Amino acid sequence: MTTDTANYHHGNLRQALLDAAIAQIKEHGVEKLSMRAIARIVGVSQTAPYRHFEDKNHLLAEVATQAFAELYDISMAVVDPNRTPLQNIHTTGLVYLNYAIENPEKYRVIFGSRIQNRQSYPKMIEAGEKSFQILIDQVERGVADGDFIPGCALILANTLWTQVHGAASLILDGFYIDRELPMPFDDFLKAQIHIGSRALLLNPEPISLNPGSKSQDNI
Repeated sequence: MTTDTANYHHGNLRQALLDAAIAQIKEHGVEKLSMRAIARIVGVSQTAPYRHFEDKNHLLAEVATQAFAELYDISMAVVDPNRTPLQNIHTTGLVYLNYAIENPEKYRVIFGSRIQNRQSYPKMIEAGEKSFQILIDQVERGVADGDFIPGCALILANTLWTQVHGAASLILDGFYIDRELPMPFDDFLKAQIHIGSRALLLNPEPISLNPGSKSQDNI
């Protein structure tokens, strides 16, 4: 392939480099990602990536920024203003878990320790906060409606996110592989979200996780 970056239309090379980075992370892990390797994959000179990214850390920050934007888009797509905040939390929580399962390499970049000096990348921070704001907005609605525990929506949202993030991390680390579960895996994910979000309710009703129960149908 040619090393002439002029053969790329405006903006395409940058995205091609990001796509190559994600492919490399998926195949070899973030530890072995190198600017030289992605340049070779895309077919450009070894210096070409540095025209878009200062270094590997900057490249990873851009991967994370895109991933946060994807999380925002798919979460907003399932938020319905006509549904209750709790219902929206259930659907966005399931979308979040499925994103982690389908994109483990991106998820690990987002929340792993490989990106240094995160505060140096305001676009990444902004994208992450924008994505998280979806959950905060639903919690604020629930508090305003009198359905959720009154108080700081940020604390409540972080408590719920911690539970869902923990479930995602256990899944990606293979904790549930070949492990006997009390229900099909998809139902298991829904139950995790249902139980976690129930803690937000000011007056939670009794629930049953048995298949066919009314509360199970509402998960």
